[in-house]
Amino acid sequence: MAIYLATTSTDGVSKAVLLWPPITAFVALGFEHSVANMTFIPLGIFLGGTEAYAKLVVDGAAPLVATWNGFFINNLIPVTLGNFVGGAFFVGILYYIANGIKPAPKA
Repeated sequence: MAIYLATTSTDGVSKAVLLWPPITAFVALGFEHSVANMTFIPLGIFLGGTEAYAKLVVDGAAPLVATWNGFFINNLIPVTLGNFVGGAFFVGILYYIANGIKPAPKA
């Protein structure tokens, strides 16, 4: 949906703005997906290094400790592999089981 909205937009600002609602809804529903993680984890990494975030950390609370290395190795690679395997199984194999190979129509 995000790609569809962005490709139907005519200007750059609309494209950038229309990408956010579908991705935000996807994450709010609790789905773990590489595209959603590529959106929100970098935002957290960038936010964690700001002075504004440092002021928001309450005494005794653990500050955000997210790194690019941790993001790629501990999150993005396993989640992307899981998306590939899950997509191949739940889409490809289950569609094949449900529909099989249809014979070509006779002329």
